[in-house]
Amino acid sequence: MRGEDMRLLREERKLSQPDFAAWLNERLERRYDRSKISRWESNSEKIPDAVVRFLLKETAIVDGKHGPALVICLANQKGGVGKTTCTVNTASILAREGYRVLIIDADPQANATAHLGIDLIEYEEGRRKSLAHVLREEVAIEDITVPVGDTGLEIAPSSIELASVEVELTADASGPMALRERLQDARQLYDFIFIDCPPNLGQCTANGLVASDIIVIPCQTEYLSSIGVNHLLKTINKLKRRCHPSLAVLGILPTMHNARLNQHQVTLEQLHTALGSTLRIFPPVPRATIYGDAALAGRAALEAVPDAPGAASYRALADAIAAERRKRVEVANVA
Repeated sequence: MRGEDMRLLREERKLSQPDFAAWLNERLERRYDRSKISRWESNSEKIPDAVVRFLLKETAIVDGKHGPALVICLANQKGGVGKTTCTVNTASILAREGYRVLIIDADPQANATAHLGIDLIEYEEGRRKSLAHVLREEVAIEDITVPVGDTGLEIAPSSIELASVEVELTADASGPMALRERLQDARQLYDFIFIDCPPNLGQCTANGLVASDIIVIPCQTEYLSSIGVNHLLKTINKLKRRCHPSLAVLGILPTMHNARLNQHQVTLEQLHTALGSTLRIFPPVPRATIYGDAALAGRAALEAVPDAPGAASYRALADAIAAERRKRVEVANVA
């Protein structure tokens, strides 16, 4: 964003520079003044990234209305690579910026559901509805969503019953299309919908891929995890050819990285060599105990500690996802 863009945005809101500064201060908890706004608008001083992100978000959400949602699938057939941690923390960043964000837990193990503080035993005993009931067309997805405290984030919980539904979907020729069909109305209510998939290429993952616009592949910087990436990319290419030509891979997020281990460094280099020319490789997220501690506490690590190790990597991913949505919204508005 350049100064001219900021000035046009300010003038559209019919605000003077002092009023515009006060508006930013109220929402961003800063202490900007008229002279600062003037320097930004004249391009004599760089607009801070936090201000740019906020203003871009404001232009993306018109008249306080949310939607249409960009649907993001987090997938890797290898388990233990940080899919849920990536989902929860990236979604948390966007929710804190004022977007309406939904996480769909598409894993029968319900890791995202537990990560965000929902007691799985209590949920099951209370016979509350979950994603399994949505896929069986018993309820709409909007009827099962649960707000995550006051974070602005919502989750569509999973349960072990989803494993039974996965078997049912296997017997249905149109099984992989079920979640896509059930998300049609929800797309108009949210700005971003994240789908956290299980660590395999079964029906739940297929549903997540087919329902999505873009895919993010978390990949631990270890050999077996990188093999999982190659298998997933082959599956994605098949889906693009057969039923979902617009599906795109946003990039790969290396996770649990230990720069002091030679194996991790070699694997990271191999990812860049093999895929870096065609896919975006985001900065690696270092291994840190805070993410496990946050999961035990039932919250996103970056919601509790915004500058935790790896925050910059998740921030880069969140920015790329937001930019992708802006691009698609602009294209749709022109059309």
